[in-house]
Amino acid sequence: MWRRATVFAAARKRGVLPPADQDANEDLVGAAEAAQILGYGNADSFISALGHGLLPDLEQPDGFEYRRGSAGRPRQQRWKRSRLEELAARRSSTP
Repeated sequence: MWRRATVFAAARKRGVLPPADQDANEDLVGAAEAAQILGYGNADSFISALGHGLLPDLEQPDGFEYRRGSAGRPRQQRWKRSRLEELAARRSSTP
């Protein structure tokens, strides 16, 4: 048996969890949800646009989710929902 605090401290040290002082209320979303917020058809089209430099404001993600095992990529980018919503609002207000 492990104490919860010990497990969380080890996970934060390895980078699996965000630092304790990071705002826990900020919602980080993955590519699928980011695509939906920005009006892309799916996560693949969002990642493609990101890779082609069409979203320079999002080139640097706000965080990462680290996964172990063979289910998908081991490190997946995450963006703040508020940042995505702000970008979506700016994009819809420009002619």
